[in-house]
Amino acid sequence: MEPFIADWLNFAIRWGHMIAGIAWIGTSFYFVALDFSLKTRPDLPQGVRGEAWEVHGGGFYHVQKYLSAPATLPEHLTWFKWEAYLTWVTGFFLLAVVYYFNASANLIDPAIAELAPWQAIVISLISIVAGWAIYDGLCRSPIGQKTGLLAACVFALILGFAFIFTHLFSGRGAFIHAGVITGTIMAANVFMVIIPNQRKITAALIRGETPDPRLGAIGKQRSLHNTYLTLPVLLMMVSNHFAMLTDAPHAWLLVGLIFIGGAALRHFLVRHEVGDPLSRTAWTLPVIFVSLGGAWLLSSSPLFSLDWANLFIRWGHMIAGIAWIGTSFYFVALDFSLRKEPGMPAGVGGEAWEVHGGGFYHVRKYLTAPETLPKDLIWFKWEAYLTWVTGFLLLVVLYYLQADSYLIDPNIMPLTQLQAIGISIASLALGWVLYTALCKSPIGRSTGLLAIVLFAMLLAFAWGYTHVFSGRGAFIHIGALIGTLMAANVFMVIIPNQRKITAALLKGEKPDPRLGSQGKQRSLHNTYLTLPVLAMMVSNHFPMITDSPHAWMLAGLIILAGGLARHFLVRTEVGDRHADLAWMLPLIGAALAMGLMITQPSKLVLFPGEVTDAEALHIVQTRCAACHAEYPADATIKVAPKGVHLETLEQLKRYSAQVWVQSIANKAMPLGNRTGMLDEERAKLGTWIARQ
Repeated sequence: MEPFIADWLNFAIRWGHMIAGIAWIGTSFYFVALDFSLKTRPDLPQGVRGEAWEVHGGGFYHVQKYLSAPATLPEHLTWFKWEAYLTWVTGFFLLAVVYYFNASANLIDPAIAELAPWQAIVISLISIVAGWAIYDGLCRSPIGQKTGLLAACVFALILGFAFIFTHLFSGRGAFIHAGVITGTIMAANVFMVIIPNQRKITAALIRGETPDPRLGAIGKQRSLHNTYLTLPVLLMMVSNHFAMLTDAPHAWLLVGLIFIGGAALRHFLVRHEVGDPLSRTAWTLPVIFVSLGGAWLLSSSPLFSLDWANLFIRWGHMIAGIAWIGTSFYFVALDFSLRKEPGMPAGVGGEAWEVHGGGFYHVRKYLTAPETLPKDLIWFKWEAYLTWVTGFLLLVVLYYLQADSYLIDPNIMPLTQLQAIGISIASLALGWVLYTALCKSPIGRSTGLLAIVLFAMLLAFAWGYTHVFSGRGAFIHIGALIGTLMAANVFMVIIPNQRKITAALLKGEKPDPRLGSQGKQRSLHNTYLTLPVLAMMVSNHFPMITDSPHAWMLAGLIILAGGLARHFLVRTEVGDRHADLAWMLPLIGAALAMGLMITQPSKLVLFPGEVTDAEALHIVQTRCAACHAEYPADATIKVAPKGVHLETLEQLKRYSAQVWVQSIANKAMPLGNRTGMLDEERAKLGTWIARQ
């Protein structure tokens, strides 16, 4: 596949995969936390295990969970399934685009196994099917009745596949397949077991029959497995950034250690949410530190490399971001699924019945507040705060401490490290000041005018960033600016206003209506900025976007297309007819088409003459080996990126497919063209690779 087309497919599918995955895992995080926050009281309706009161987006939500089902089962039930299905489908498409269509570069390593692309793809497909079949067979066997033994067998299964993958595929291919096997098990649990069992239980209840208790037990077992596999699979998906993991001599052992550490961390977080004292969960801490510390020692990276800080902060940023945005997705969808039924209490705007993890949830939303406001209110704030804090720490580790490599491009503007960092911090603060001033000004009273002015402001910042920072640095700062606005909206406006409203209600006073309207405005902005900020965070994978001469225009097109796509999804959830929403589709298509035109690469020109082995090797030794070496000469690079070494002819032949994609087709490397690689050298190197 043409690298240009493959990269755009990669970008679009990766964006969709992130959105679906956040919706799925974020919803799972929400329900796990909700279940552990439920409180009981003597006068709860029959069958109700507990209840919770939540505050989100200016509304008060009353949730009751039924252990089996209410006496009268409602006609309209909300099922949580499409998030899991779409996550798997988009993940498989991403696997195909990155690892199947580009198998020679990304999936196959001739030094590990001499595979033809079709052989590698067949092995991949068979392993995915076999992984689910073996796992499902274990769960249904007598082993499945013993939690500890089953956990050990599932761990051995994943470890066995990791061993096979690391002896057949490239390092990156092996780790991503360990993640794919796990993700397939999780999605198939939903599709093949959890949802079908819940439907059987529901059908029995509607008929007035007693459901088979085994259905609930099996569903709960699979749901529990998904809970404990979540953090390890997230780390697997991040692993292809880190050659210290994927190219370690005992990479399969690293996979096992990551699964142990991730599952133990999830157990600690789950039991903490339950309210267990530290004395009961303290045993998980040495397990976490020993397993992840063992991975640290077994890796191929210097022990004090910034890559480790990058890895763990990125992992934490993903977890916090999924919890924040996933919860936001959930409440937006919930609000649009609420139904107004006769006989509801005063002040209730609507109610919904949901099925998740074998439980039935009855949710009512109060537009103002109930007559008696409970003391125990759940506030959704720490997810947003932790997302911003971990995101800023990641900005520090990757772009501030390594500014010469990732933030500064002398060809754009010759900045010192301190100057670049100062501009970065000042711009984030200035962005918030300008944004909040606009919201509070007369412009803020007109939704349409404010949207136009805010879009113009973000476009201006994008233009400024692309004329100051490197391509990657510019796009990550556009994302950081949008993320800062979103997090500050929660910290500075939404939560403080909700607390003022709650305090007034507790005192029996009427809250200032401006508080609610301000919070609603900022919450609406966060809703529409979500998809663009996710695209910005993915952008540093794609030099076609970040290194485009018109990168600031691309940023504007992404913000426009992302905002329109979010509006389309929101209005679809409301129930608007697609005919009334059709006007958005050509606009989204036009934005993407313009992006394709802007990034259209010039025709690839190869060198017409002969290129010797010595000449090709001299080019990579001169232009590439400063970073891609066992001991990089570039002081800012500690470990060869993606574990690719280009010091010998054998190494050049081994990684020729990667060199073709990154240096010839995409011209993404050398990073920022720091070594001054000439177009003639690219043409010669391309000719040499093409004739191998």
